[in-house]
Amino acid sequence: MTEEPSKREVMREERRRQILEAALAVFSQKGFHATNVSDVAAQAGVSQGTIYWYFESKEELFEAAILSVFDQIGSEAMAGIFQHETATGKLRALTDTMAGLGELVENVFMLFLGYWASSPRRGEAAKEWIEILVGYKDLIASLIEEGVRDGEFRPVDADALAWMLMAAYDGLAAYLMLAPDLDVKQISTVFIDTLLKGLAVDEE
Repeated sequence: MTEEPSKREVMREERRRQILEAALAVFSQKGFHATNVSDVAAQAGVSQGTIYWYFESKEELFEAAILSVFDQIGSEAMAGIFQHETATGKLRALTDTMAGLGELVENVFMLFLGYWASSPRRGEAAKEWIEILVGYKDLIASLIEEGVRDGEFRPVDADALAWMLMAAYDGLAAYLMLAPDLDVKQISTVFIDTLLKGLAVDEE
């Protein structure tokens, strides 16, 4: 039987979440290099000492803030997926989530690229990023494979299609920087409708 977290543990987790939200806001506004830990502390309403209680360095704080976004995306995506029984419904729910979080992903993507380009930990940071991407690729590929097994989708290379789907949404997030008035949800709807039509097994 799983024990309920103590009040202290709940408070620690809430404080950590508060710090990460503040960090993401400040890093998004000022960039990694121009941000000081004191800026994040002021945004979060805590002392610098409190920040260092949870995170050993600005780099660790930054990486945790970036990862928290992907945790949020993953949680929202899984919540949408679990509401559907068919692979078609699950893929549509997943892409709806991705489209709805396009601006958030755009900010995080650009933040990471700026950090990665100038970081002495470039190789290690790239490895962490790839691990995240592979996790999402595996999720999408599993939904496609489920559709093939259940007779909804024609046989395809699920891994290749999953990478292409992710690249499409990453590209759309990048385009938002140049054309912020893009109707991302409409574009996503047309894209997934077309993709699902191509995947569907022809009825005899």
